[in-house]
Amino acid sequence: MNKRKRHTLLIMIIVLSICLICKYYVRPKTKYILYWTKMFDRDDFNFGFGSKIFENCLMNNCFATNNRSLKRTEEFDAILFHGVEYILNGQYGTPEKRHPNQVYIFMSQESESNTLPILGDFDGFYNWTMTYRLDSDIVRPYGYIYYLLPSQKPPTLPTIQDIEARPKKIAWMVSNCHSSSQREALAEEIDKYITVDIYGQCGTHFCSKDTAEACYNFLEDNYKFYLSFENSYCKDYVTEKLYNILQKNLIPIVYGSGNYNIQAPPHSVIDVRNFESVKKLTDYLKELDEDPEEYLKYFEWKKKYSVNTSPQQTMCELCEKLNQPIENNIYESIQTWWKYSGCKYKEELPKIVPKDLLD
Repeated sequence: MNKRKRHTLLIMIIVLSICLICKYYVRPKTKYILYWTKMFDRDDFNFGFGSKIFENCLMNNCFATNNRSLKRTEEFDAILFHGVEYILNGQYGTPEKRHPNQVYIFMSQESESNTLPILGDFDGFYNWTMTYRLDSDIVRPYGYIYYLLPSQKPPTLPTIQDIEARPKKIAWMVSNCHSSSQREALAEEIDKYITVDIYGQCGTHFCSKDTAEACYNFLEDNYKFYLSFENSYCKDYVTEKLYNILQKNLIPIVYGSGNYNIQAPPHSVIDVRNFESVKKLTDYLKELDEDPEEYLKYFEWKKKYSVNTSPQQTMCELCEKLNQPIENNIYESIQTWWKYSGCKYKEELPKIVPKDLLD
């Protein structure tokens, strides 16, 4: 090897060494996230505090806090506002200074039909949205669907004997008895063909278990179907009413305006919108009840997928987005954006909802 080639090779080795050092030893600048409000009674937006919540993220150089004294307000990279709480509660005030590259985030997991109209001067205030809607800048769903890793073992699935041992058919735990989706009318109609045992404030059944998890386990042991009915019929609004049940060996009967082909595993739910009438829906449920092999096909997805309700992935996406070049995005009217939630009411609801029972 001549002198020139040796010199070139030496330079390449030095460059590669520097790159490796930068990759493994030079930590990117910390991105600070400030919770400006509470989310209902949670100081931490149900995400947590500090840097630990980002440790399993692709980008983990973020830090979350509600301590406004940690830095000057304009020095935080992002400020998170629980939209409804910020609008209604004047105690939080407004940041006095704002850096041009600072991101203000409108966050809500409630549907548009469950929130009051956004009043006040919020034009040009928010940069990003973080909601259940799939068109949000950062989507915060109630659950995530993941492929099982090769190292993960699928759960033990129920057997035909397990299913045949369950004495009852349909259960529903519910506390909101007057919803904008009119789900009560749909449940009442189903009950005419197959008994629906309603637990909680809206029914006559009560779970004596100490925790919600224990109640779900009780339902799993005694029922075959569960009404995962949303209280709002709004675009993409799919909540824990589905994801909590997907983690059990119950078939969710879903009613909502979500895209269940995307927001649920394949062949995991029974969507009432696929039936022309409640009679045809209940006829199908009776067929599954009498055919355990067909019933069990609704759990085959668990051999390939898993459900996770942790909000960590949302924070990972936020941290990753903060590490990208910040575009000068602004919502000229968050009120207008929020109104495009595609909510439907009364006569606009799917035809399977009995119109003669609507409030």
